[in-house]
Amino acid sequence: MRILWIDDEIETLRPYIYLLREKGYAVDTAANGPDGLRLAKENSYDLILVDQMMPGMDGIRVVSEIKNFDPSIFVVMVTKRSEEELMEEAYAKLVDDFIVKPFSPTQIVSLLKRLLEKKEIFSERLQRDYLQFLREEREPKDFTGWLDYYLNLIQWRFLLERFGEEGLKETINDLIRKADESFGEFISETYPLWLEGKEDPPVISHQVFHHFLLPNLKDKPLYFFIFDSMRLDQWQLLVPLLREDFNLRQFYYLSLLPSATPYSRNALLSGLLPLTIYEKYPHYWVFDDTGQNRYEKELLQKLLERERVGGNWCYLKALKSSDLEENRGMLLRKDLRFACIIINFLDFLIHSAHSGKILDEILENEFSLLQLTRTWFLSSPFYQFLKELSRRDCRVVITSDHGFIKVKRPTVIYGGMEISPNLRYKYGSALRIESRNAFLFPPEKLKLPKEAPDVKIAIAKSDFYFIYPTKPTEYEKTYKATYQHGGISLEEMLLPLAILEGK
Repeated sequence: MRILWIDDEIETLRPYIYLLREKGYAVDTAANGPDGLRLAKENSYDLILVDQMMPGMDGIRVVSEIKNFDPSIFVVMVTKRSEEELMEEAYAKLVDDFIVKPFSPTQIVSLLKRLLEKKEIFSERLQRDYLQFLREEREPKDFTGWLDYYLNLIQWRFLLERFGEEGLKETINDLIRKADESFGEFISETYPLWLEGKEDPPVISHQVFHHFLLPNLKDKPLYFFIFDSMRLDQWQLLVPLLREDFNLRQFYYLSLLPSATPYSRNALLSGLLPLTIYEKYPHYWVFDDTGQNRYEKELLQKLLERERVGGNWCYLKALKSSDLEENRGMLLRKDLRFACIIINFLDFLIHSAHSGKILDEILENEFSLLQLTRTWFLSSPFYQFLKELSRRDCRVVITSDHGFIKVKRPTVIYGGMEISPNLRYKYGSALRIESRNAFLFPPEKLKLPKEAPDVKIAIAKSDFYFIYPTKPTEYEKTYKATYQHGGISLEEMLLPLAILEGK
């Protein structure tokens, strides 16, 4: 059990802290509310003890903030008043238990035992509810159904990782894999119809600007943040932090295929499908495997011109943290009407690990990578910049261009000499695939440009990745269990979008 103890007289509590550590508990301490909140946000605690009477930020406010960003944390109020008096007050509903000063070592140990029992009861109830969810599981039939189902899977995964048994954790991973396979079949049949405007289509990458940005550009400056490769489950970890400073409205949309930067982000910034970009602005479409997003700014400028969005605007691709600070003056100009800021999110996240060993452990455990998201964001300059924007008269839109998936299963692809190198999608002539693991489309069916008449595109589904028939063992050793994008999966295609205004 990992414990955080927040008390302005923490030094007087050292004997109790040493006692808890001797009994095997990991205990962190904070001498005031703000420091305690920072630690609570950066780390995962099973229990937090909070002193009621502290100067500055008192215990009631600290507890309220903790429960706001993570209601599942067990919180104990340390008070000098009797439990009966506290129970009469409305804020008593925020805490899971009380302990009254002065207390003895025996009382502290009894408190922890009581909370462990409560946690076990919670875990048992969680297990029953999860098994009920499995019994009631039904395969979704439309986009809204798949979105709701995936949001449920995300929630169950977080709960089971925190409170569930190892066996249950494995079942949720298997359930997500099964869902990805079914989602792949659904997308292969329905996605081409959506591109034609049939079958009640969701908002897709090329429609995001018109649906969400243009209506919010009328009366206030708009800041458009694109977190490259941010998944929906990672976004869910950031929402409670942003709600502290912003009123936030959440939406969702679908990444177009392939769910990779050259396609999804070019569509996001141009307001056009890739085939339309190629037909309308052929000099801005790049077939080479490098530099396929080199004309993002130009495509965005054309979009603003077509929509008659006047006034000053700017575009920033933040490849390193210092890019934001170096361009702060440009971004905070009083006459600025629109700003587009692209954040190299996944690279920032992975490189925030402090050593090679930690990074290896994080990359091995996908859930650890998700948990790192919140820790990185709290200490990032982007979070501080967003806090600054919350105090200005402006709107903020945050989204992602596509997600990513940890690939685990290889599938062989056959074809000619000229096959693109991506692991989750391949362009080429005379392509042959294993149809259980991937789909083969003519590019025009997906509204994609092609260099030659006989070119087709293969897209991997679920957690498959393409390998060649030559040296398959070598390819598998190199690429298995790496994070990739471009395929058909819930993780790559179902994306968050939020509109924020400062409180």
